Amino acid sequence: MFKPVEITPTGLEKIAFLIVLAIGLVIFVYEIVFYTRLLKLFKSEKRWDNIGARIGRLIKFVFGQRRLLDQFAMGIAHFMIFWGFVIISFATLNFFGKGFWSGFRLPILGGVLHKPFLFLVDLFSLLVLLGILIALIKRYIIRTKRMSMGLEPLIILVLIGGLMIFDLLSDGFNMAAQGSFEPVSFAGSYIAKIIYRSDVSNGAAAFWAHFFWWAHMLFFLAILNYVPVSKHMHVFSSLPNVFFSNLNPKGQLKTINLEDEDAEEFGVTKVEGYTWKDLLDGYSCTECGRCQDQCPAYNTDKPLSPKNIIMQLREHAEKKGSAVFKGQGEEFTERFIEDVITEDVIWDCTTCYACMRACPLFIEHIPKLVDLRRALVLNEGRISSEGALALKNIEKAGDPWGLGQSARAEWFKGLDVKHISDKPDAEYLFWVGCTGALDDRNIKVSRATVELMNKAGVSYAILGADETCNGDPARRLGEEYLYQTMAQANVEMLNEAGIKKIFTNCPHCFNTMKNEYPDFGGNFEVYHTHEMLAQLIKSGKLKISGDGVEDITFHDSCYLGRHNDIFQPARSIIDSIPGAKRVEMKRSGQWSFCCGAGGGRMFLEESRGERINENRAREAVATGCKTIGVSCPFCMTMMTDGLKALGKDEEVAVLELTELLAKRMG
Repeated sequence: MFKPVEITPTGLEKIAFLIVLAIGLVIFVYEIVFYTRLLKLFKSEKRWDNIGARIGRLIKFVFGQRRLLDQFAMGIAHFMIFWGFVIISFATLNFFGKGFWSGFRLPILGGVLHKPFLFLVDLFSLLVLLGILIALIKRYIIRTKRMSMGLEPLIILVLIGGLMIFDLLSDGFNMAAQGSFEPVSFAGSYIAKIIYRSDVSNGAAAFWAHFFWWAHMLFFLAILNYVPVSKHMHVFSSLPNVFFSNLNPKGQLKTINLEDEDAEEFGVTKVEGYTWKDLLDGYSCTECGRCQDQCPAYNTDKPLSPKNIIMQLREHAEKKGSAVFKGQGEEFTERFIEDVITEDVIWDCTTCYACMRACPLFIEHIPKLVDLRRALVLNEGRISSEGALALKNIEKAGDPWGLGQSARAEWFKGLDVKHISDKPDAEYLFWVGCTGALDDRNIKVSRATVELMNKAGVSYAILGADETCNGDPARRLGEEYLYQTMAQANVEMLNEAGIKKIFTNCPHCFNTMKNEYPDFGGNFEVYHTHEMLAQLIKSGKLKISGDGVEDITFHDSCYLGRHNDIFQPARSIIDSIPGAKRVEMKRSGQWSFCCGAGGGRMFLEESRGERINENRAREAVATGCKTIGVSCPFCMTMMTDGLKALGKDEEVAVLELTELLAKRMG
């Protein structure tokens, strides 16, 4: 049986092959050693837990390219390039083996797998070329804004394309030289037949087969050595980066040890204050721009770009690492905060998780920015005056406005609701939250919640004046010490009261108590009110009445939606309202656009670019709906203010879905 690729170097050519291969491998090893040494400069971190889940994530998101396929055309193109490169890499390994010994064959290329593999090599070579063509059109003709137009992407696409073409041509000329064809190598056979019919001599065909054999080898070595020094380092780092990605709840920030006597500072002031995984994120960034496409700050003309943060981290680390390895670390003067990442960038983040949801390689942008905030606030007390005031009020009064805990005893006057001390056997605690207890507009939501829960016969109680801030604004603004103080006190109070189940209208309270309080011994079943209401409606304990047609668009809260994957309850509630028609905004669900209040931004001025809440309110108005449904007190405030800025507050109403239901209970 004819073997399509049997070109192997002999004599001087074999010596040349070994020299070129050795040089290529030495350069590659040198580059990898540099990056390995650089990783060791960063802090250690354990990421070896739950191996099964990590392997499952690899299968789904690396080999299955799941997140890339969210954007179908480019996702398919990348899928073809990825798998084509993997298949061709096996053929290339076999190719290099033949350089040492003509009889070499990888096990996968023998036996029953031999012909299927030859078919796959040709198939994926063509698919890769198609994928490259799509990528070139998207990047250089359509010119997608988020994509780099520079030489780096072009170089790697040309190198990969050349690898595919030279493999096919080498195969085709080899078949033509031997006058024999392997049908399963359909592309190579087709090329061979064209050459064979063109009266090319056997000698000439053999020469060109050899020529393209060498071209294939040189292009592969070029890729091998170019990738580590370019943004395409992700070819090597993406698999470990996804494997070591965070498996904890998405809404959970890492709790730092504030009692560490060896710690010289808290947060991150120097790049090496991050962990090796943070630097691996830098190696893995493809600069695809999906993160900044979704970022509310970037989309409203602010200096923050999630993509740039990761790129700048890697570039700064490489420059500093080179200086350290040369013994010039003390002379390196570029500061990570200020010279590389400015304070404006650090404070623009709303921690909405849109960037991290969009990233196909699970790069962790938000924790890096929060660590920079921690460094500014904990070490130097650097925060805006309005941010400092909110933190002071939380510390002194237990809420961001300084109204005090006694003010929390006012909102429920006249309602049939018990304090937990008067109803210790209550199944649930209704955690009202600062905004729900102290903000006039959101107090209406809290009162509607009480009415609905009473009507459904839910056993619950409240803390009233004993409730205080859960600490979320403090933590997201970088004041980790204040957050931990609040969290420890709240957990102790809740545990002493015997609380097991909690429901709340506030996604920020929900996220903190569900995902972050377990670090302090607070292991509660936590529900958002919409989850409970949707179930009460489904079970028939709440019956909705009312007439008339009402179009409702729903704005997803970032901390309920992307952070905690709770999207359906609100939609079930709207769909259960007689006459209601749900109209989705263009950006909804996983791709919903932030209101601008998360990450403590609710208490900071927004002075750069377009206001985020106005951007979102404009999108809601564009649906034509006269009602905007929300699930968060912060969203309520921001969307209402956005409508006022647009002059639409008389035409369009912002309502919490709890209020919508309460109106229809009769």
